[in-house]
Amino acid sequence: MRNQGFLQFSSLAPVDEKETFRYAGGKGDADESTLALLRECIAEAQPALCYKACYAELTVEEFFARFGACKLTEARLQGCKRVVVFAATLGLGIDRLIARYASVHTAKALLLQALGAERIEALCDKVCQELAAEYGRIGARFSAGYGDFPLSAQTAFFQTLDCNRLLGLTLNESLLMSPSKSVTAAVGIEE
Repeated sequence: MRNQGFLQFSSLAPVDEKETFRYAGGKGDADESTLALLRECIAEAQPALCYKACYAELTVEEFFARFGACKLTEARLQGCKRVVVFAATLGLGIDRLIARYASVHTAKALLLQALGAERIEALCDKVCQELAAEYGRIGARFSAGYGDFPLSAQTAFFQTLDCNRLLGLTLNESLLMSPSKSVTAAVGIEE
């Protein structure tokens, strides 16, 4: 491992309401009452969101030794000599809000769930922007559980990044992360 880092952001780009509505299962444009409820959720969730990430740079050889090789990783890392692995999280605040409303206001819980999905994607985009600023051209990010990259690779992300200490992120026996609005991913550094 060469370079390691920790990133924390006080805010990200504004919430994409249309994308959040899509994550909630909506099609087309949300009606005014749904938009009002979504905006209420955004206002309530904003103080609870914590945008943190950690990363580590590996050689491609180190990556394959730790994570294994598969068609997806070989294709995404073709022509690369280095790879950056990272973990990003919104923290427990959004999970607590979702749980609070799950049995008393299911529409609000659904919109908060969708908001968490939109925000973690926005955080991953921001992390990739920061990595591109540091490393130059990077490839598309990829995560364990997509294509033939096995979900079991999650353990290698956690061992490599020390997610628990740096982010308060844990992995259970079923390979699910807590906080739930968290992502692990890798990007190739294009030479």
